[in-house]
Amino acid sequence: MSATHKAPAPDAPEGTLKALKHIHHMAFRCRDAEQTRWFYEDVLGMPLSMAMVFDEEPGSGRKVDYMHLFFQMGDGNFIAFFDAPDDVDEKMFRPRHGFDLHLAFEVDTLEELKAWRRRINKAGRPCFGPIDHEFIHSIYFYDPNGIQLEITIKDADYESICAADAAKAHDVLREWTAFTRERKLKACGETVLDMRGIDTSKADFSKVKADMPRHGKPEN
Repeated sequence: MSATHKAPAPDAPEGTLKALKHIHHMAFRCRDAEQTRWFYEDVLGMPLSMAMVFDEEPGSGRKVDYMHLFFQMGDGNFIAFFDAPDDVDEKMFRPRHGFDLHLAFEVDTLEELKAWRRRINKAGRPCFGPIDHEFIHSIYFYDPNGIQLEITIKDADYESICAADAAKAHDVLREWTAFTRERKLKACGETVLDMRGIDTSKADFSKVKADMPRHGKPEN
């Protein structure tokens, strides 16, 4: 989105909230810490920055051995993983459809994009593309944990394409919502589809609450 097209600020006293910044990290489960390290550090060149071992699950307090790994990207952000061997299941690592989960990294030139494709293919991880998405051009491949990854470059007309799309994005979204409403009602039901907040009094919330990390005492 062009810098001149910003989403409305959330409702709050003026000056108390600022726009959320970059993603500090994204975290996923991995089959094996060393296998994951090989791919992200040796193949993708992201240095292993932290490898922390714990024996208690955050949130539930359940006794479990796990490692939390962090790999640093070129902009200082991280991609992170959990290696928890006691409840690992191979079904967790089946390749997931890109609609369900994928991460996209960015490089600056087409030459870099093609060089990454050669490097990834040479490492034995099939890589295809570039695919022309008009505003970006991308290659695709899977990591050892079934996560689809993308490396992309911006099109020469990226800024103008994004600015034109931003000008009509809310209108397009309203039309799409109306167009797909009946199909989603059949699949999800009205209550879930129209939910915005979470009713914490419902039994279904107990699992959500149990999974919320609690590291020490809450801060005000």
